[in-house]
Amino acid sequence: MHILLGVLSTLSIIAIIIFSLSTITKAIAQTSLGLSELGGRLHRLFFARKANQHPLTQITDPREAALALMVAIMKDRGELTSEQISDLEHWAEHRLNFTNPREMVTLARWHVKDFVESGAVLYRLAKPMAKRCSGPQRADIIDLATLAARSGHGRITALQAHTIKELKYKFGDLNQEVLLRG
Repeated sequence: MHILLGVLSTLSIIAIIIFSLSTITKAIAQTSLGLSELGGRLHRLFFARKANQHPLTQITDPREAALALMVAIMKDRGELTSEQISDLEHWAEHRLNFTNPREMVTLARWHVKDFVESGAVLYRLAKPMAKRCSGPQRADIIDLATLAARSGHGRITALQAHTIKELKYKFGDLNQEVLLRG
């Protein structure tokens, strides 16, 4: 009789262990499913955050930022003419050293297509450009912005002069001369 009780108790212990292991396995599966759903939600959140950023905030190359600012300054007078676009391509190739100037000008035009004035573009680009550029590079960007403002017409509008003055201020240039000359 005691042998029968020993066998039954051994079988019941094995049954309890198997039941416990299946319960633990189900709990682990549900936890891993929950963790994978959480990981998917985090991935979607970070992707949405990155996708919802404005293209200007994703520019990392100061040369590309300078070109976008030049396009915005030129757009202050209205839509770009073919002469202004060829000027931009020339500066992109010879001053900014891009190997593909036409594509870079097209990209810069796309970056600023939604902006009405150059000051808004400068607001988004000035801090990253100032962090990544040295003193001579900043002076070159200011020179290029001035050339862009004078392109096609020779004179600088009040809005363009204000943008260039703000650019100088953001770059730490204390000798801000007045650009409006008749």
